[in-house]
Amino acid sequence: MPADNEQQETDAVCQSDDTGRFFMNSIAISSRWLFLLTVIGSTLISIALFIYGFLLSITIIIVSLTTYELSLESMKIFMASSIQVIDLFLVATVFYIVSLGFYELFIAKAPLPGWLKICDLDDLKTKVLGLVIIALSVLLLGVALTWDGSSDILAFGLATSSGIIAIAAYIWVKH
Repeated sequence: MPADNEQQETDAVCQSDDTGRFFMNSIAISSRWLFLLTVIGSTLISIALFIYGFLLSITIIIVSLTTYELSLESMKIFMASSIQVIDLFLVATVFYIVSLGFYELFIAKAPLPGWLKICDLDDLKTKVLGLVIIALSVLLLGVALTWDGSSDILAFGLATSSGIIAIAAYIWVKH
């Protein structure tokens, strides 16, 4: 008879406890809704930035045409404003890629373009960091174009370049 008691104790120990499974399934299902909020929020920010950049582009063009002046200074102002709008579009693109990436990773497969392959969080981080490098470079170019000689552009350039180098080193080490 002691063998039967040992067998019952072994069976009780080896059977899985399903009480935690329901809890974990509930968390997994609710986290999907949390990521849906993240996707919607980052998409809305992206749309707002794209619209703002478009309206700003039209405003810059209209102001340039109505106050037309054939000078190097007005050309530099137009170029710097245009580069800042491009920087705004790049930031909007970052938010858009983040929303697509979160959707792809945590909700369902998305119809992504061929160049945007996101299999895990590292892929998403690499894409975002690459765009951050481009945005920082464009920002530095915009500041360099409007530099009037009085401000300390060297400190800004070194800080921006250090950020770009750090991000590039991180990406290089990861891959």
